Amino acid sequence: MDNLDSKIIEAINTLSPTSFVSAIDVNDKVKMVKEDLGDRLMVLKKSGHVDIITREFISSMTLPNFIAKVRIKEPGLNALKK
Repeated sequence: MDNLDSKIIEAINTLSPTSFVSAIDVNDKVKMVKEDLGDRLMVLKKSGHVDIITREFISSMTLPNFIAKVRIKEPGLNALKK
């Protein structure tokens, strides 16, 4: 996990440390290219740091790779504490 991943997890934590939050709201905080944020979130999901909810269709409330919501899992919270 690098500094950008930490920044993403911190943004999610700022929005809500326990609930799912909009991936678009996370992007408003980290100011990334939406596709790049989606790719990073998929890697963080595979590593167990976050959980995601996808939608069937792309809309203004989803990232281009269908990610709509994201939340931090325990490993992500632990990474913030380090």
